[in-house]
Amino acid sequence: MITLSHDLGYRVVAEGVETAAAAAILAELECEEAQGYYFARPMEEEALRLWLVASPQESSVAA
Repeated sequence: MITLSHDLGYRVVAEGVETAAAAAILAELECEEAQGYYFARPMEEEALRLWLVASPQESSVAA
């Protein structure tokens, strides 16, 4: 699916990433973005702002 999406000119966002192993596989497969409990639990807006400032390198698989 990642290759097909890239062939069609789309960026890929993986949802539901829960482990470091899954994040590593997605990065190896050139998935541009990911979200899930591995990175952070759902949070309120202000908590999100603080989290992004504190850990910008964790906000993307490809970082």
